[in-house]
Amino acid sequence: MSDFSQDIQNFQRYGTYTYRFDTVGNMTFDSSSVNFNQVYLAFPLQNVIYNPLKIKTMYNIEFEEFIPQVVVEPSSSSDNLQQQLDIIQQENITLRSQLDSVISQNETESSVADQIATKQVILELRKAVGQGRVESDFSDTFPYTPIRKNTT
Repeated sequence: MSDFSQDIQNFQRYGTYTYRFDTVGNMTFDSSSVNFNQVYLAFPLQNVIYNPLKIKTMYNIEFEEFIPQVVVEPSSSSDNLQQQLDIIQQENITLRSQLDSVISQNETESSVADQIATKQVILELRKAVGQGRVESDFSDTFPYTPIRKNTT
């Protein structure tokens, strides 16, 4: 091994130093010395006490990066769906009122031809409202209500 004083002189003259490490990875200076301070370099450890007021004046100490920015705005699609729903409900109300008026007319008139025509109108209105699809989905007697079929 080279002499520690020679390493120091080379560093002072040329700016180079050959670093050496012991078996556990610690950097050593003069491994042949019996003086511990010449073998290892000691760093003083201390807790740094910061003044929070000085830090607050220079920097924002609140977290801003990880706070989710949730902005809930009604989308145009939800507004559009609400408008369509309102239109369909209004159409259903209109169809039900027409159905009620045809039913009341059927109760006052009694001719067979009128009853058949009324039945057809009522069934068409019930189909339009979505209560059935074909004529066999409804009862044969007035007011021609939908027949619930058990599906098993």
